[in-house]
Amino acid sequence: MLDINICLQQNDSDKPLVLGLFINQKVEIDDKINDDIEELIKSKLIKLELGETNKITTFSKIKNKVIYLIGLGAKEEYTKEKLKEVTKSLTASLGKELVIQFDSFIGNLDVLEAAFEFVLNAHYYNYKYDEFLSKKIENDVSWEFVTKYEVKQTIIEAMNLAVAIDNTRDLVNKPYNYLSAIDLADYAQELVKTLDNERISIHTYDKKQIEVLKMGAFLAVNKGSTCEPRLIYIKYQGLDEWKDPIALVGKGIMYDTGGYSIKTSMNTMKCDMAGAATVLGVLECLVRNEVKVNAMVIICATDNRINGEALLPDDIVTAMNGKTIEIVSTDAEGRLTLADGVYFAQKEGSQEVIDIATLTGACVVALGEYTTGIFGNHQDNINKFLDVAIKTGESTWQLPITEHIKKQVRSSKVADFTNSTGRNMGASGAAAFIEGFIEEKTKWIHLDIAGTAFHTTPSNKEFYGATGVMVQTIYNYLK
Repeated sequence: MLDINICLQQNDSDKPLVLGLFINQKVEIDDKINDDIEELIKSKLIKLELGETNKITTFSKIKNKVIYLIGLGAKEEYTKEKLKEVTKSLTASLGKELVIQFDSFIGNLDVLEAAFEFVLNAHYYNYKYDEFLSKKIENDVSWEFVTKYEVKQTIIEAMNLAVAIDNTRDLVNKPYNYLSAIDLADYAQELVKTLDNERISIHTYDKKQIEVLKMGAFLAVNKGSTCEPRLIYIKYQGLDEWKDPIALVGKGIMYDTGGYSIKTSMNTMKCDMAGAATVLGVLECLVRNEVKVNAMVIICATDNRINGEALLPDDIVTAMNGKTIEIVSTDAEGRLTLADGVYFAQKEGSQEVIDIATLTGACVVALGEYTTGIFGNHQDNINKFLDVAIKTGESTWQLPITEHIKKQVRSSKVADFTNSTGRNMGASGAAAFIEGFIEEKTKWIHLDIAGTAFHTTPSNKEFYGATGVMVQTIYNYLK
C-alpha cells in the first residue's frame, strides 16, 4: 500500500531522497554534493540507463543521508511507457519512507498525465496479497511527494483507481472457501454501504427470485452446487437523469471444476470470477471519482461443481429470453451465466453492454497472457475502446465473429443454440454465443481476460496472481 503526502517544496527531512536523471543531464540536487555525483557519473560508477537504481550515501553533506538516483535514459526517447518502467523500482526495498522529487521524472511529458501514471503504477507494483500468510509482507510505503505543480486532484483520482484495482486483485486472489457467491454478494453490499453515495443502489436476488426471473441458463450452472447463486444488480446514476445506462456484466463463476466435463487441472480456478471482480472495481472508481455516467453492474454469481443434481452434457436448458441451449460441455458454463446476464441488462434498459470474462483457454492460446481479446457488434465503439486501451497501456486485440462461427453456435439439431463449438475457434465461438443474446439495437463489447486476469509466472515484476486487468481501461472508456 502506498501513502502519499504532497509537498510544494522539500521539507527538512533526512529520509532517503529519490529523483530521476537523464543521460547527459546536469546534476542539480545540492551544491554540496552535485560535483561529487558528476564525478561518479563520469567514472561510470553511476549508470543512467532506463530503470537503473543508484544508491548514493551523502556522508551528511546534505540532510538526506541517502540518495536514490534513478536512470531515465535519453530524454528525447522518454515516454509514458518508459516512466511506467521506472516506477517499478520505487518499492519498499528503497525504504519505508521516501522523499520523491516528482518533477525530476516528468521530462517532456504532460505534467498531469505523468503524475497520474507515476502514482498509479508505483501503487500497482507495491501490491501484495498476504491475507493468509502468518508472516505478513512488509512493503507499505509512505511518500513525501515534492512538486511545484498543482497535481492534487490528479493524484486523488489515480489513488482511487489504484485502490479499486487492489480490491479487484484481492477478490480474485481470495480462495473459494472464503469467497462463495453469497460472500461476493455480501462484499458488494458492503462496498455500496462504504461508498455511501445516494447515486448508487444495489439489489441482490436469491435463488427463488432468480427462478421467478426464469434465468434458466444461469440456474443450470448452479445445479451441482451446495451454495445458492446470487444475482447482483447495482445501479450508479452519475447523471442528473437516469437514461442510457451502460451495463457492465461480469462473469461470476466463483470456482470452476468444469462440472461433469471435468477439468484435467483446476488449480487457480478461483480466478474464474475475475470478470465480476473487475466490474466491481470499475464501479468503485466511478463512484469515488464522481464520473458523469450512468452505469449498471450485473453479476450472475455461482460456482460450477458436481453432485447428483449437476448439469449433464446433452441436457437442454432455457435461457431468460426463451431461447433453448443444448449442453455440449458443462465446462462451457460461463457463457450460460453471461447469456442471462446480458439479457437481464437489456431488460433493465441498457442499450450498451460490456461483458468481461475469463471465458476461454482458446483466447490464451491465441493471444497469450498479456493481451485481452475483444469482440463486439459495433465497430466505432470497439475502435474507441482499443484507443483507450493503447493510452492506458493494457494490451488488447480484436478477434472476429464471422457468419460461419455464428452458424456453428446455432448448429444444434435439438435446440436453438449449442453451448460449445469445441477447441477450434473457441474464443470466437464463445463470443458468438453471447452475441446470440444481444438484441439488434444493443451495442455490445465482449472482453475475454482468460489469459490476462491471473499470472502464475509474472514476467513484468507484478505480484503473483490476480492482475486487475481492464479496470483502468473500462474506467477510462466510461469516463
